[in-house]
Amino acid sequence: MAARPLKDAGIVITRPAHQGEALKTRLENKGGSVLHFPTIEILPVERSTELASCLGRLDSYHYAIFISPNAVEYAAEFTALAALPPKLRVAAIGPGTARALTARGRKPDMLPRDGASSEALLRLKALNAVDGRRILIFRGQGGRELLAETLEERGADVDYAEVYRRAAPRIDHSELSSWFRHGRVDAIAVTSREALLNLDRMLSPALTPYLRAAQLLVSSARMLKLAAALGIRRRPVIAADAGDAALVTALSQWWTRQGREQRKHRREHERSA
Repeated sequence: MAARPLKDAGIVITRPAHQGEALKTRLENKGGSVLHFPTIEILPVERSTELASCLGRLDSYHYAIFISPNAVEYAAEFTALAALPPKLRVAAIGPGTARALTARGRKPDMLPRDGASSEALLRLKALNAVDGRRILIFRGQGGRELLAETLEERGADVDYAEVYRRAAPRIDHSELSSWFRHGRVDAIAVTSREALLNLDRMLSPALTPYLRAAQLLVSSARMLKLAAALGIRRRPVIAADAGDAALVTALSQWWTRQGREQRKHRREHERSA
């Protein structure tokens, strides 16, 4: 693959405001032009009685699972991660989460090697033998239920420590509007259902047709059905997981195969504008 496989590609990324710079830099280093348009805002939660109860008995749990870097950073607002009980086995969903834990003084004991998802966590040998074990999942409010439900089916007793919440940000749409109207958007990277739903809700009616015609980059096949339900006509490109490296690889491979066609489409759009 060429050193700059994304040359001439226009890419919109939708990560939260404080989490998109690393991905933006990676894509730009590969030759892409990148617009960061956050569709999720990460906000703190108040210390609830339920959360305080979980954190007050950490030594009663066998496993603690962190499902994102956000889960690490916001958990650290409530408890010292470097002081987690030594017998508590800590799992990270992916490399970014593992780095966040290590930076906070607690290197994870378990990390999937074949992806960064609930499904990859559930393939870990240790999490397939959890009958009678107590597990605490650090996450945001309203996350996926697959992990907890599957662990409970395997006999575990599972609690949530919900340490942050998500919201749709209020941001200026003018630059995104300009990119759409001038045919500069070749792909939009969205890595969660909520990010895509928020993007659809945030756009004005005048911009909705551009989304319907857009090429999406998603992080799992689960999002294909949602994209179709929203009326998005092109089949999304699917990355191996939601990590920056996987997104860049998938987008680079797609652009290398489809770039010439995309450039032709963009030139036609510009001539007809």
